[in-house]
Amino acid sequence: MKIPLFFRLSFAVLLAFTVSTFVYFGFVNSYSSTIFNHQNFQEQFQSGIYQYRILSSYFLLWIYDFLGTFEFDYQIFKLKFLDKSAEPRLFLAFYILNTFFLALSAFFLVLIMETKNFIATNSEKILITVVAIFTIAFSQFVIVPYDVASCFLLLLFYYFLLKYVKKLDFSTLIILGIILLISTLIRESSALSISLAATALFTQLKMKKEAVLPVIFLVFIFLVAYLGIRFYYHDFSTTDGNLLAQNLSQPKNFLGIIFWIMFLSLSLFLAKDKKAVRAILVFHALSLPYVYVCFYSGILYEIRLYVPIFLTSLLLARTELGKFR
Repeated sequence: MKIPLFFRLSFAVLLAFTVSTFVYFGFVNSYSSTIFNHQNFQEQFQSGIYQYRILSSYFLLWIYDFLGTFEFDYQIFKLKFLDKSAEPRLFLAFYILNTFFLALSAFFLVLIMETKNFIATNSEKILITVVAIFTIAFSQFVIVPYDVASCFLLLLFYYFLLKYVKKLDFSTLIILGIILLISTLIRESSALSISLAATALFTQLKMKKEAVLPVIFLVFIFLVAYLGIRFYYHDFSTTDGNLLAQNLSQPKNFLGIIFWIMFLSLSLFLAKDKKAVRAILVFHALSLPYVYVCFYSGILYEIRLYVPIFLTSLLLARTELGKFR
């Protein structure tokens, strides 16, 4: 059955809002409970590698301050926290920020799937949208201010990348550079956008200068933002410690590894043909630096780390890269 674009966009946005609301108000969060206090949040997110993710913290605290201008009776939300010092206002700021970006992510998911190079039936498009929304929401048992925003910017980058690969116009490349710059100031996982661009361009144009030069340009933009913010803080730390042994020994982190394998398999199962499978594998290969950092200094139980790779793979599974030119 053919469903008008407006109704599909409305469905995706409302589903994102509904699922996110259930996640934030229907469950007791035990994993991120200590950061729902303004002082604790400042201590964690203004030190170490978190201090470089300036835009995400700025957005959250702006919402927190804005909510402070109103007099809310937070009892109407029936919020219960494991940490007695938790502030309902900060938790509500997290909810508003991440729900807003989840809705935007859903919106652009639908727009990406409306492009001529996305090969899927209407039912498959809706199913992919639902899987993506529930996957992002499910990963929110680790509540932070930058994950969902970074997913949205990755999808926004994907959307404009499809336009760029079609025409190779300089103005769209500049837009891609701006998106990459902003997303790097939110989270360093923006480097996955470069892996995505390289996958699309090298698949389409091989190693021609039309493919190599844009990738070099994007790498330059990333380094300007990545190094520039570290120069600003006079601190060049890249990780908060070595957690590799824990990731390869703790049972809960084995669950994270299983999640990575299962969802990689899912994207491969959904691939339309061998070319799509190859594109997914090439993207994963180009994302190995990010994967290494996740294994070295991340916590694999926090499945949010794999979500941006999965979202991209899910879309690559149905994108016909060979039809652009």
